Amino acid sequence: MENPLRTDLFNIKTIRMNNLKIAWRNALRSKLFAAFNILGLALGFAGFILAYLYINRETSYDKWNPNYENIYLVGLSYQGNHTDLTPAALATAIKAKLPEVEEVGRVSYFPWEMPFIHDNGEAIVKDWKMADLSIATMFGVAAHGFSLTEEEHPEANLVTSAIANALFPKLPEREFEPRQIALQSEESGSFPYIHGVAKERGLSNLAYEAIFFKANLAGDNPGDPLQYQTYIQVKPGTDIALLDKKIKEIYKREISQRHHTVTSAFAKGETYLDPLQNLHLRPQHGSNTGYITVWALGILSGVILLLAGINFANLMVAQANKRAKEIGLKKVFGVSRVRLMLQFMGEVLFQCLLAAVLAWGMVVLCRNGLQKWLAYDLAAFAMDGQIAWQLLIAASLTALVSGSYPAMLLSGYHPVTILKGSFQTSHRTAWFRHALLTFQFVIALVFIAGMLILNRQLNYIRDGDKGFEPAQVVYIKNQMLLNNPADFKPFRDRMQAYPGIEYATAATSAPGSIGPAEKEFQYVDEVRKADHLAVDFDYIETMGMEMLQGRSFTEAFAADSTNGAIVNETLVKAFGMQSPIGQTIRGCDADFQIVGVVKDSKMQGFEKLVHPTVYSINNTCGQFKTEILIKIKPGTTRQTLAALERDWKSINRLDGAHFRYEFVDQKYAALHAQQEQLESAFSTFTILSIAIAMMGLFSMSAYSISIRKKEVSIRKVLGASVGQLFVQLNRPFLRIFLVANLIALPLAYLLVDRWLATFAYRITVSWWMFALAGRYGIAHCPAYRCLSIAAGSTG
Repeated sequence: MENPLRTDLFNIKTIRMNNLKIAWRNALRSKLFAAFNILGLALGFAGFILAYLYINRETSYDKWNPNYENIYLVGLSYQGNHTDLTPAALATAIKAKLPEVEEVGRVSYFPWEMPFIHDNGEAIVKDWKMADLSIATMFGVAAHGFSLTEEEHPEANLVTSAIANALFPKLPEREFEPRQIALQSEESGSFPYIHGVAKERGLSNLAYEAIFFKANLAGDNPGDPLQYQTYIQVKPGTDIALLDKKIKEIYKREISQRHHTVTSAFAKGETYLDPLQNLHLRPQHGSNTGYITVWALGILSGVILLLAGINFANLMVAQANKRAKEIGLKKVFGVSRVRLMLQFMGEVLFQCLLAAVLAWGMVVLCRNGLQKWLAYDLAAFAMDGQIAWQLLIAASLTALVSGSYPAMLLSGYHPVTILKGSFQTSHRTAWFRHALLTFQFVIALVFIAGMLILNRQLNYIRDGDKGFEPAQVVYIKNQMLLNNPADFKPFRDRMQAYPGIEYATAATSAPGSIGPAEKEFQYVDEVRKADHLAVDFDYIETMGMEMLQGRSFTEAFAADSTNGAIVNETLVKAFGMQSPIGQTIRGCDADFQIVGVVKDSKMQGFEKLVHPTVYSINNTCGQFKTEILIKIKPGTTRQTLAALERDWKSINRLDGAHFRYEFVDQKYAALHAQQEQLESAFSTFTILSIAIAMMGLFSMSAYSISIRKKEVSIRKVLGASVGQLFVQLNRPFLRIFLVANLIALPLAYLLVDRWLATFAYRITVSWWMFALAGRYGIAHCPAYRCLSIAAGSTG
């Protein structure tokens, strides 16, 4: 006969074992939820780090300069257009007549690459500038071994450490003596001395690989047709508005009517002052895409952190029941509500700091892949004290925001109700948890819709109609200054002798390069501004532009070289021409006869409207043809470029055997590099937002199942099918998702429409794009999936 005592002991052991198993499962589940929560926070902080590494870099330009707040660029504006180039004489006039201006300096740059050659090494210099010596003082340029003062060194030719190491690999920077280098080929002679190596500075708008200083770069030569960047440094406390008026008056009265200025469209314009602090991200003469990107990344990183904080708050509120007994006992033993709140806030802060450290480690481990994906440098971030402080502040704020409500809620429980065992909060806090879930869905849907539309716009830029065909066109970077078509003919004939080269031409501007000069042209009695490009024969054919009327330039018509012009359709519309072929337009003190009309070409990208444009062989407007373009037949690219590289020394003796080139489609793509960077960053943040939302919703849905197990079991016993349970469990989440769509999609439309407004040529936003984003959100809704699985497995 079985011993009852042994049976009872066995039952007690079984019960204890079951209780231990249940306790272990609950502890494991709590730790799993906590781990998910910390990982979600870590992802949020990782997004913050990536964003602020970029923001810190982009906003640091010239801030190290003690003259930062007193330096301004003097530019010209006319009818809404801005340029950073001004006549040389303007700087001289400002210096002579405005005592509130401490320093004035001009900068000129070379639009092509150049080989610097020495007996011990050589370097290809891509960024070569010349400047007044006063620019060195304004922008903190210094050299190893000597002082840049006008008395001691009226001329100072400097190179960076990287160029110096390539040219003089065994020479210490501090023992540098002036060294003569050959700038061009042996046939062209040599170049003056390199005097020294420039000291390293912080990031600056005055970037260079080589910079040659002169005491007076351009003087006040009335015949100088070149344009310069003009910078001024004002005395502290100067009234900038008044100074701006004075400079406008000087330009209007003394400069605008000079011979080489009056032909420009800006002769009727006026000057403007652009502070140094705006020049990198939002210059008046350029795009503000960098500024938009910085703001977008800052907002996106904040939103990602907010999502992570919401996950944390949601999980703490959802698990309130599990801490009810602990809170009740502490309150019975006299622990105050304030002390409990501080305890909970301390726990939140600890987890946030732990997540921040984990995020730092994640970025360190993945920085090589992230650097390629995001296209910006992450190499030095680990030693950056600024990002460490920013991360600490972000962790503290996240703890404060995400922990405040749960801490107040948990510390406010009544001990009597808790100890009676009748405490229940899930129904009381459901509205809060649902509101937070709704917000998470809203953010995720905005990210998804934004990513889809941003991707479509950039695909439109990549594959849309540009008005020309960059494929198979090669931009040759070597130096060439052309003024007469006859100068280019021997070169063109030599190039076209290669079987793989279809066309060869030259122009004053190429896609992705410095924009064409803007001049004034007159038709009958109407005067309008228009871009002018001086080109060579076969330019239209090389660029694959479409002729709408008339013909292209040809050597069969001698007049094409002297007064022939091809115009684009925008110019025809601007002047209201009915029959443009044979009409005469006047500009740059010359008459041009229109021989053809071409389709508009977006040579300067999709962000700018196509301007009225005049193409001519005659470059009477003053620019040199420095851009060499060739079109290679399909299937022959590799062998043709190899043959050019082999024979280049005999083709172009100006800079020897250093054949350098770039494909025009790559050069053109660089116009939208910042938009591509924004796409990469936005895609990264979209992935992060979805991952964080999935983690939070998985935890919440798993918790929802755990508190509804008994309900599900009873329903199954009463005959409910898996499909019915699926609908019952998903109903609140689907309601939340529908509400989130109603909020998110109009918000996403407003945001993307504002971003698209920065493009002159853009896609049309349709309702189905947002419907696609909503469908994508449903397909990736983790609650939808895990509740479905749970409905089939609970019983």
